[in-house]
Amino acid sequence: MIVKSNISTNFENYSIILLRKFMDKKILKKFGFKHDQQGIINRYIRESGGWEKHLKNTKEFIIQSAQLKDKKSCTILGSGWLLDVPLDKLSQLFDKVQLIDIVHPAQITHKVKKLKNVEIIETDITGLMNPVYHFMKKAKKSNLTLDQIEATHIDLWFQDIKNTDFVVSVNILNQLDILICDYIKKFDIYSEQEIKEFRKIIQQNHLDFLPKGKSCLITDFEEVNLDGSNEVIQTKKLIHINLPLSKHKKKWQWNFDMNQTYHKDYNTIFKVVGMEI
Repeated sequence: MIVKSNISTNFENYSIILLRKFMDKKILKKFGFKHDQQGIINRYIRESGGWEKHLKNTKEFIIQSAQLKDKKSCTILGSGWLLDVPLDKLSQLFDKVQLIDIVHPAQITHKVKKLKNVEIIETDITGLMNPVYHFMKKAKKSNLTLDQIEATHIDLWFQDIKNTDFVVSVNILNQLDILICDYIKKFDIYSEQEIKEFRKIIQQNHLDFLPKGKSCLITDFEEVNLDGSNEVIQTKKLIHINLPLSKHKKKWQWNFDMNQTYHKDYNTIFKVVGMEI
């Protein structure tokens, strides 16, 4: 069910449009979305400023990319805690800004109330959470393969995205498959290779979804683990598909975990790329 409501207060310059898809809380809990989201802000606080260079680079790349776009509408995919989103600047540049994520923290919903041209949408960007949940309930009793799962999007924003002037996928391309595939793994039905192929489908679907010529993609693409002497111990690919060519591209490093809580005995950095596509 989709419910659209206008919420206002007695303050003259205080308004927000809230378009919220009420998703099954039981399914959200089973996939662990809220727990994962809380984990992000906890790690940010724990890193004590270690993320700031990455967040600054992300915001600057988004603003640079936005400058040459038409200014009617902007859509942010994976807005989350807004740590890496220059929302104030975007709300000044564009007539309308959409923030899209599966769950918006209450603190963020409260924060954007002062921005009267910001719309909040809660939905599954992949369109796969509900299909995967129902698929896995019958997968063990059948010979179904993961590539038979079809994404379903019923939200108007998904249909209208091609008409948006500026679309930003912000640090989510390598995140979209994780909780979904972790859920699939719990059933111990499919091999690692089968799950990897499904990761490719999820990531490719997202990349194909971004409208060409007016999208900005920012994603970490490689994990690097270091020992106490900052020697590289292991690396891991985070993107399982080929990223597109881009005339405007920038790479940087994200000091993701310098307290060895993500991997015991290792510091973890992510290699990040920003690109216009």
